[in-house]
Amino acid sequence: MNAVSRGLSRAGKVLRALNWAGITRVVVPAGVAVGLVAFTTANPREFDLVQASGATESSVAGVSRATRVTQACPGPELSGIPGVPDATIPATVTAAAGPEELMPAPVTGDGRLVAASGGTEVLSLGTRPGVQSAPLGGAGAVVLTGEGPLAPAVAGTQEWRVERPELRGLVSVPCGPGAAEHWLLGGGEGPGRQERLVLSNPGANPVTADVTVHGAAGPLADPYVETVPPGGRVSLLLDAKAGEESLLAVHVRAAGGGVHATLTDTWIEGSRALGAETTSATAAPGEVQVVPGVAFGGGPTAVRVAVPGDQDAVVRVSVFGPEGLVPTTGESVLSVVAGGVGQLEVRGVPAGTYAVALRADVPVVASVLSRTVASSAASTQAEGTSGDQATPGDFAWATSVEGVASAVPDDQTAPVAAAAFDPTGEVDRTLHLISVGGNGTVEVLTVVDGTARSRRIDLLGDRLVMVDLSGASSVWVRPVTGSGLVHGSVLSGVGEGESRMISSMPLQASVVTSAVSRAFPLP
Repeated sequence: MNAVSRGLSRAGKVLRALNWAGITRVVVPAGVAVGLVAFTTANPREFDLVQASGATESSVAGVSRATRVTQACPGPELSGIPGVPDATIPATVTAAAGPEELMPAPVTGDGRLVAASGGTEVLSLGTRPGVQSAPLGGAGAVVLTGEGPLAPAVAGTQEWRVERPELRGLVSVPCGPGAAEHWLLGGGEGPGRQERLVLSNPGANPVTADVTVHGAAGPLADPYVETVPPGGRVSLLLDAKAGEESLLAVHVRAAGGGVHATLTDTWIEGSRALGAETTSATAAPGEVQVVPGVAFGGGPTAVRVAVPGDQDAVVRVSVFGPEGLVPTTGESVLSVVAGGVGQLEVRGVPAGTYAVALRADVPVVASVLSRTVASSAASTQAEGTSGDQATPGDFAWATSVEGVASAVPDDQTAPVAAAAFDPTGEVDRTLHLISVGGNGTVEVLTVVDGTARSRRIDLLGDRLVMVDLSGASSVWVRPVTGSGLVHGSVLSGVGEGESRMISSMPLQASVVTSAVSRAFPLP
């Protein structure tokens, strides 16, 4: 059997195995996926020291409300790189404290939710439910800290909107905790396209980060090392590392603590701004990846896949809407070399918003690029104008989102995922939820004018559900029951038609409880 025959045989076996119903056989290890976005924890092992010590008093509860929570926001993404002119953008940070309904027990006492940059307080919040937004200045990271009764159920978002000849776009990115590893997918080739990586450190100690840039054939160079100061950030322009590579993925590994990583992609063609987006990390590498909220219908929609391991991947791409599986035209299977990056354009999908799901034979990471205007050549031909006169556009990078089991054991507190919004903005927002591999029921709480509104939503397996967030300053989602894995994101937009600006962000896990040590007298 020659190499071609062997390849076709392997692809056939994979395709036969890639029945979407097979997702129901995915096993989620204990301790994985405790939020609707990339958020993990592990239940500590409990040893029966009562029996060992002879103590007679009862043990304390296994969990209690969190008393201190820290997140990082990137700060102004287009500032702070030595030798590169800063771009002044009207960025804001929004912090929200969730409603009392999220608490496992009544909350009493005073607490604070504070955002600070470079030691300077940006905003402070002391009520629940509550939300506050503040403008950002300088070129530093923002550290969001919740303490005491305002530590549980915290959400933060950074957002900006610009309409200039040289820069245009709507950008929304969640604040989040530090982590040891990130994969970020975005960017591309072209003289008017730039990619900026921002590493923020919410902790009190310096963190060392190894950064590796991957292209179609694998890593483009050896990892380079950056030290991120406590409460600070490091900003990197990736153009020199990526060269003319059109398919980019960035792998960040941290030591000595965790970092929060974002990738900002700006695009201009001649004098026509084609958009901007800041993307956060994808879900952890896995054989199943789900991107809940993807806009179709403006321009090309492309799925980007990176393979972290040392084996080539065969990936099947499927699209799901409110009625289930959506037929597509063209190719739906993508092959990607080990350590490399691949991309597949999805064709034939009617205009609208959908979920994109990927099934691979080895662990992969994924994101999806959406455009609100066709390519310059198509726009020019259709409008009979030059490229410089064509309608400016925008784009969004939607990342894969970690799933969480719908069913919550009786002795555990349901995980919470959330997003916060500037209530004074003119942006329309929609929550996208999908349960994969089975049905699920979730509780969705929105805060409107300081009042929490709750509703339960039944999710049929492999069917997208969209919830209008008009008037909401925050949204909070927690699973109730079911057999599927639930994934969620928020799609934001401004304007209509080809001039519409869009941004996608995953729901961010929001810590409500923390483990409590069980201590007893030693024998």
